Amino acid sequence: MDKFEEIGRRLDEELQRLRKFVEDDLAPETEKRTAVFLREVSEKLTEAAGWLEKRRAARENESAKVSS
Repeated sequence: MDKFEEIGRRLDEELQRLRKFVEDDLAPETEKRTAVFLREVSEKLTEAAGWLEKRRAARENESAKVSS
């Protein structure tokens, strides 16, 4: 029975070490990378919105020329 208790204690210790690693080391780096990724995506979306607006404006200008 002592063996099972020792195994359980060791598992608990390893799980605590894993949790500390994830919280202290892995999570901050993941958050940093996620923030960079979101900023890049935001820039691309802004570019795409500008492209769509220019395209719409060009169509409206073309439509106005044809109507005249």
